[in-house]
Order: sequence, then C-alpha cells, then structure tokens
Amino acid sequence: MWYYIKQSFLPFVYLFFMAMTAMAILTIGNELVWLKAILCLLNLGLYLIIVCAASYKDGQTALKERIANDLERMQIIRTGEDRPLKLKEEYKWWKGYFYGFLSCVPLLLLLAIHTVLMLIDPALNGAGVVASIIYLTFFAFFRLNAVGTEVAVAPTIYYSTLIALPIIMIATGVSYYMGARKIQHQQDLIKEKQRQIYGE
Repeated sequence: MWYYIKQSFLPFVYLFFMAMTAMAILTIGNELVWLKAILCLLNLGLYLIIVCAASYKDGQTALKERIANDLERMQIIRTGEDRPLKLKEEYKWWKGYFYGFLSCVPLLLLLAIHTVLMLIDPALNGAGVVASIIYLTFFAFFRLNAVGTEVAVAPTIYYSTLIALPIIMIATGVSYYMGARKIQHQQDLIKEKQRQIYGE
C-alpha cells in the first residue's frame, strides 16, 4: 500500500504550492473579479499540467515494468527458475485513477469530520476550513467574490471542494493511460518492423 501512497503524494504536495498562489489571488480586490477568475484558471491549469505530466511519465514507467515482467515470466516458464517480479510497479489501467483518488482521501476524511461536527453545531466548521485551504486551487472558484481570504461562509460551501475528486482522478487516470499507450505504440511498431524483416 505504501507504493500507492507514494505515487499519489505528488498531486497532494503540489496542492499546497498552488493553494498559496490561490490565496494570493483571492486577496485581489473585488472590483477585479474577472482577473481573479482568470488567475484561478491559470493556477488550476498549471496544477493540472504538473499532475498530468507526472502521471504520463508514471504510465510509461509502469508499462515498461510490465514488459520487463512479461520477459521474466517467459524466462520462468522456459527454465522453471523462480525470478522476482515487480508486480506493484507494473501497469494496470485503473492505477492512474486510484492514485488520483488517494490524493483526495484527506479531503474526504476532512469533509466526513466536517459533516459530523456540523450536525453537532453548525459553527464547528474547522475541518471544512482546513479542507478548503488544502484544496484551495479548486475552492477558490467558489470564493471569487470574497473579501480577501475571509472564512465567514455557510458551512455547506465546503462541500464544493469535492469537485477536486473527479478532476484530479480524471487528470491522473487519463494521463497515466496515455503514457502507457505511447510505450505500447512503440512496442507495436518494433514488433511490426520485426515482422516485416523476419516474417511471421
């Protein structure tokens, strides 16, 4: 499980860097809401570019690992020798989406705590505030009309941060798949060249 957590760490860590940028954007005066919206979009775009690039590379690495494991499996079948396989690292189509999901687990936990506390007392919104700060890259779009970084809002607004879950999962999942697809395409070209040279 540690391997999967490690793979989801980068999307989560970059949320903090982008949150600082989003916080600075929200301090712009309300007479420039359009500018805040554009800057928030650019901030989100930069975050997604970083996450997608990392996931794309992970997909390539994972498929290379599966190809290497397949060669090892063939060797095991031929010789009967027990050879180590890196199964955790090899490509599976769902892993990219899973890494994105894991980077949103803190959000889900914080909102679950927020829900329980809100049922006790609507004023107990600390967990929602923490979630909105960590995922401010997404939450900022719901605070464009706020004065600075004020937090005096309806407790239910913090659930809007859940938009991060599908966006991050799609970004990591699709990029991971595309990275693997590129390597698979290269492998197919190599096999086709070999077929043309050596025949069936």
